[in-house]
Amino acid sequence: MKRITLIAACILFNLAFLQAQIDRTQPPKAAKAAKIQLGDSKTFKLDNGLTVILVENHELPVVSFTLQIALEPILEGPMAGTASLAGGLLRAGTTKRTKAELDKEIDFIGADISTGQSGIQGSSLKKHQDKVLELMTDILYNPIFPQEEFDKLKKQTLSALAMSGTDPNSIASTVASVLRFGKNHPYGEPSTEETIGNVTLDGVKNYYKTYFSPSIGYLVMIGDLKLEEAKVLANKYFASWKTQPVKFAKYDAPAAFKGNRVAFVDKSGAVQSVITITNIFRLKPGDPDVLPASMMNNILGGGVFSGRLMMNLREKRSFTYGANSSISSDKLLGQFNAGAQVRNSVTDSAVTEFLYEMRRMRDEPVTAEDLMLTKNVMAGEFGRALESPATLATFAMNTVRYNLPADFYATYLERLEKVTAGDVQAMAKKYLQPDNCIILVVGNKSEVADKLKGFAATGKVELYDRYGNTVVDQPLALPEGMTATNVIDLYLQAIGGKQNVQAIKSVSSKATGKVEAMGQKMELAMETAQSAGSLYQIIKMGEMVINKQVYNGTEGWVEGMGGASQELKGADLEKMRDGAILFPELRYFGTGFQTTLEGIEAVDGRNAYRIKIIYPSGTIETEFFEISTGLKIRKTSVSEVQKQTIESITDYADYRDVSGTKFPYSIKQSGAGQVIEILFDKIEINGDLKPELFKK
Repeated sequence: MKRITLIAACILFNLAFLQAQIDRTQPPKAAKAAKIQLGDSKTFKLDNGLTVILVENHELPVVSFTLQIALEPILEGPMAGTASLAGGLLRAGTTKRTKAELDKEIDFIGADISTGQSGIQGSSLKKHQDKVLELMTDILYNPIFPQEEFDKLKKQTLSALAMSGTDPNSIASTVASVLRFGKNHPYGEPSTEETIGNVTLDGVKNYYKTYFSPSIGYLVMIGDLKLEEAKVLANKYFASWKTQPVKFAKYDAPAAFKGNRVAFVDKSGAVQSVITITNIFRLKPGDPDVLPASMMNNILGGGVFSGRLMMNLREKRSFTYGANSSISSDKLLGQFNAGAQVRNSVTDSAVTEFLYEMRRMRDEPVTAEDLMLTKNVMAGEFGRALESPATLATFAMNTVRYNLPADFYATYLERLEKVTAGDVQAMAKKYLQPDNCIILVVGNKSEVADKLKGFAATGKVELYDRYGNTVVDQPLALPEGMTATNVIDLYLQAIGGKQNVQAIKSVSSKATGKVEAMGQKMELAMETAQSAGSLYQIIKMGEMVINKQVYNGTEGWVEGMGGASQELKGADLEKMRDGAILFPELRYFGTGFQTTLEGIEAVDGRNAYRIKIIYPSGTIETEFFEISTGLKIRKTSVSEVQKQTIESITDYADYRDVSGTKFPYSIKQSGAGQVIEILFDKIEINGDLKPELFKK
């Protein structure tokens, strides 16, 4: 005990001595920024023109090989999308191996090989490096581009385009590119259903033959390799690659923006707006402005939670769950983007705050606290990025491709530390253009567009479709005397007549479903039965139950994967009660419903009456009835999931007669980044439904 007490006393004495030596009136000096060790990088060329870059890293017995084709922008015209399809098909089989055989051999050694329109990437343990390179070069030299895989990939691409057409963020990205650069510039050329339909297998093969040449190629080798070994491997596998000259067209840079433009893409029934504010400028990789401009953007809204856009639009005003911005350099043209998703009612106010924060960055120097916080965050992000071989490959290739100083990335932290508040303000004045930018909104035109006129230098809102084509605004007035009651009566008449509909006491159906979400696809089977205010629905994937819902008229249950059942209460039970109603249109004008005819809108080029319905439970839906047929073609609704507003759009098509009443045999629902397409195999009315169906 005495010894412990003595040690403690010594520690306290030393602490007191140190405290006495510290001058607490002066802040501690910042440590000198560390120089990053990226690995020993060496460059050499093969006789065919292929540039090889080696980055040695001997910490782990792993290797990574990135074959990058240094493509310049390519204008594809009527066959836009050819390059993307070519990249996907490269790995679809060779003259030596089928796609299945390639997959099997890659998986057997635990490797990873991927292809794209600008090259091939492979990685593995060092002991499998020869096998990986042999597989990579088989793909490079001997692709067969099989017709079957081409047709499949083309179909998947068209399906993805259809899904993106319902996603306001995808629409905003496409249209913003068109407006920034124009359709006659490679950066502004969209791939559409028409252009993908025009792509041919011969066009894909020609793309590969034209651009895959070692004369514009880079091979980046990273990992447990020495220079002599790298030279042997590069020559062994890539020296036989035949070279050819590759020519690229030159494109004029788009003219600088003069005055703000307001562009709008109508998304009928939307309750939220996607805002994008953007402009372009000259800012090439390696330019001294890149780092301070990036810091300026991070303070404004480049991923830092305390960014000004986030603090203003989310924390202060509760307009959105997230507001951000980005700035990027490019060999041809750099760009700035800022955006958020906000409620219809605050769209114009949100635009005001975006422009305010952009101007504040230009007019006021940032605080020392903001500067230090951003430097710390950027330093941390840079350090984490170095853990990825792909990042190291990009750094190594950029250094050679753009003729950057050899220590350009190694001195990143030193250059970061030197950025001042004055530098940040200078970048804002140079690259933020709050008075010469494009303000693009994707949302509900009838509720939002007119409120945005004041932001446009011309006082006009320009209308576009999802691919950036100009739309002529032709507002249609409601026919005199037309009411919501008239529209619903026309709908009931169109599907078979009110008398036939009222005679239906039960409906059962079987359907197949396709779900696309986060790049994954699933096929489902669904059975549904409704009778006298009761509901039964089960969704399966194979034999596995994904979701099961049962409502007996007073009580409701939901069963998820694993068989766990949950009884619904409160608002959830009321929503299930709403969903159990057969032909709710018959009740729209009864007790508890509120129904309003709001106007006429175009839905995918078809004019439709727009009706707002508030259910007794409080659920709000907007429904669209095609004027020419009377049929319901779309429904939109909004729900709250984990404190986030989720907008759902349901489209109805392929109406068919079932015993005198028409039902849609195709239903597509999109929302929250996923698309569910339901195709009915069978619909039966007034069948013999067993009471046991509606029991727990």
